[in-house]
Order: sequence, then C-alpha cells, then structure tokens
Amino acid sequence: MVAIILALIVLLIVLGVLFNVKWLLNLRMFITTIILCMLITILNLLTMTLPTTLIIIMIITMIGLLVKHNHLFSLQKGLNFLSKMTKYLILGVLFTSILAHLSTMPIPIINGVFLWLTMIAISTCYALLLYMSWSSALGRITTHKQYDLIMVLGAGIFTEKVTPMLAERLNRALSVYQHQTDKCKILVSGGQGPDEPISEALAMQRYLIQHGVPQSSIIMESQSTNTFENFYYSKKVIHNLYSNSPNILCVTSQFHILRGMKFAHTNRMKVDGIGSHTPYHFFDVALVRDFLALMYQYKLLLTIYFAVLFFASLFILF
Repeated sequence: MVAIILALIVLLIVLGVLFNVKWLLNLRMFITTIILCMLITILNLLTMTLPTTLIIIMIITMIGLLVKHNHLFSLQKGLNFLSKMTKYLILGVLFTSILAHLSTMPIPIINGVFLWLTMIAISTCYALLLYMSWSSALGRITTHKQYDLIMVLGAGIFTEKVTPMLAERLNRALSVYQHQTDKCKILVSGGQGPDEPISEALAMQRYLIQHGVPQSSIIMESQSTNTFENFYYSKKVIHNLYSNSPNILCVTSQFHILRGMKFAHTNRMKVDGIGSHTPYHFFDVALVRDFLALMYQYKLLLTIYFAVLFFASLFILF
C-alpha cells in the first residue's frame, strides 16, 4: 500500500512536469522524485513484488514525452534522434531482462548479485526518463519574472564565432532580456580553452552586441573552464557588483540546466533556470552524458541506495 501511495505521488509529479507546471521545475523536486522512486524500488524488493507501478510510470512518461514532442516525427533530424533513443531503450530493456533472468539461477549469493544489478538497471531507466522529463520542461517554459541578472553558461567554440548550440543559449537569454527593465544585465561565463582562439565570454559578448544589447549591460567572466567554475568565478564577479543578492536566471542548454543548478547550489547561489534548444545530431549523447554527470554529484546518495539494494537482495534470498 505504501509503495502504491508513493507511486501515485510520483505519477502526479511527472504529469505536472510533462505539463510544464513551473513550481515543479527545480532541482530539489527532481531529486525528491528520484528518492521516492528509490523507496518504491526498495519496497518492491523487500516484499518480493514486481515493480509494476514503476514500469507503468515509465511507460506513461515515455508516451507523454513523445506526445509533447510530436514535431520530431516530421523532422529528419528528429527521426534520427528518436531512432537513437529507441536503440538505447531496446538495449536497456534487453540488458535488464538478461540480468533478471540470471537472478533466477539456483546459485546462492550469485543470484542475489544479479537481482541487485537488475534493480540498479531499473533504477537507471526511470532516473533517465525523469531527467529527460525535467530537461524537456525546462527547455519549454517561459518566464516574465523580473531579474537583475541573466547568466549564460558558455560552451566550446572552434572559431571566434559562437557555435549553433551556444547561439541557442544566447537567443534564449535574449528572449527573456527583451522583457526586462533597463537595470537587468547579462553575465556571459566562459574562459578560453587550449584549442579556442578567444574566450567563450568574448565570443558571447560580441554576439549579444550584434543583437542589440548595449556593451554596458554585458558582464564578462572569462576564467572558467567547466560548469563548476562558471558558478565559482561568476559568484565572485556578482559579489563585487551587487551589495545584495540579485535575482538571477541561469540559461544553458536544456540537457545541461539541472547540472548547472546543482553547481549553483554547491556554490551557494540561488538561481532560477531555463534551457535552450539543443541540435539533434548530438542530443542523445549530451542527454546521457549530462545525466550521468549529474547523478555523480549525488554519489553519497547513490552509494547508500546501492548498499541498501545489495543487502536487501541478499536478505530476501535467505
């Protein structure tokens, strides 16, 4: 009964996210939903019941995402993206099924280990789907809230011009900036990598000026070389410019925004976040990579969860 109640709560949250309910679209709610699913998994394991509710939630989530992004079916690049994601889905189901089958072997300890791995595989599947749901919603929401600062995270460049992905981030920031007061400024964050001709911040500044933003309204942070440093160095810049904590909106690619918000929290920065469109030709790789990178930031939580699953898997066999 407890597992069913938790599953209903998760389902309501997921449906809210699929419909872009704004108060759900934050890192805390994402992690809370992951933890609720973890509790359901543990309860299913201890009661030796199939994770039916989680499977239903995953199916509803997949259908919801496909309906929400039905335009993908009319684009060749969209179809290619869906084809790649379908391959991941098939491989995930096949891998999980093999582990589940091996867990039925009448070999003590070994079958418990395979049961444990099965639960981890299922957990990875629903966590990735939840990550995709939040990324999708954060890429679609609009905001008319007034901000003191719009912070745009950089991305790798190959020439002195911004890449299409970085241009999408800047265009998203511009769409918000147009509805702000004259006091609002844009902070562009990104240093110069060893293979970059200029800093990402400078390339972004030039792009914004070309699109009508006064240079006096652009703040540059050009020391950072990764997402953590984006916030670490930007915090110092912001602290020097504002006596009070400003209202900040962080803009980055939709697959990247949750990780950005995590590093903002790590640096004790309070920010809202929205995502920008990502080119489809590498969207699948970016989603999986950033999902794994985000979950790595919660390694203590995962270590505890995996340990509980491990001992529960062995416990029910004796």
